[in-house]
Amino acid sequence: MSEVEVIGEVDTKGRVTIPKELRDKLGLEPKDRVRFKIVESLSRKSFVKECKGVLKGSGDAVKILHEESPFR
Repeated sequence: MSEVEVIGEVDTKGRVTIPKELRDKLGLEPKDRVRFKIVESLSRKSFVKECKGVLKGSGDAVKILHEESPFR
């Protein structure tokens, strides 16, 4: 079987969806077994979590983010 690179996202139950076009290309059917080779893990930072407590004020959230964001 050929090697294919795909970046997927793990859901809250630990599942990863193989995109339909890739399943079709590889001829994968329900209940087929696949072998995973983890090359790297790409952590995803949450902008909301990173900014929690940093931005203060009321009004237009986008304006506040543009004026006070520590990520500018």
